[in-house]
Amino acid sequence: MTRKFAVFVGAIEVIMDERNPYSALTDQQRRALLRRAIARPLVTALVLTTVYFVVPMKDIRDITTVALLALVLVVVGVVCVWQVVRVIRSDYPAVQAVEALAAVIPAYLIGFSTVYYLAYAASSQNFTEPVSRMGSLYFTMSVFATVGFGDIAASTDFTRAIVTVQMVCNLLIIALGGRLFVAAIRRGQARRKH
Repeated sequence: MTRKFAVFVGAIEVIMDERNPYSALTDQQRRALLRRAIARPLVTALVLTTVYFVVPMKDIRDITTVALLALVLVVVGVVCVWQVVRVIRSDYPAVQAVEALAAVIPAYLIGFSTVYYLAYAASSQNFTEPVSRMGSLYFTMSVFATVGFGDIAASTDFTRAIVTVQMVCNLLIIALGGRLFVAAIRRGQARRKH
């Protein structure tokens, strides 16, 4: 898997930069770079997931859930901006962009999972099925992946509104997020050339 990832990152560097400084690295330097690029977001995802499953969460009322959703979106936005700046300043912008996406997506998914879990805790009428922490993570992933199995569904206008916000954010992440990181990669590489 690491070899495939290295080939993928190398291909991105070739496409994005004709001078291709990634190819100038030794195999050992490439492996170290890729290990760091994989390890940091993996640790971030593991910590976020562990916190999500361990931290006690009590039911909150609807307005608090909306405030939490807004906070989640602001935090994800700040992390995204911070990661874009890191990509621009990086010596290897394409590798940093892969790391950035791997850091932003788990924060986004765990944030929505928390909101869904708390919405269910506030009222069991918000969903068609009981929603545990794992169930809310599963629901979040099925909405994100646009699978929509139908086993868990939002059953009130309040939770349908939250799901709608997630769907719009999903589209923004896919459409604008990709373009934003590609632009950051190009800008980082242009900065490095000068």
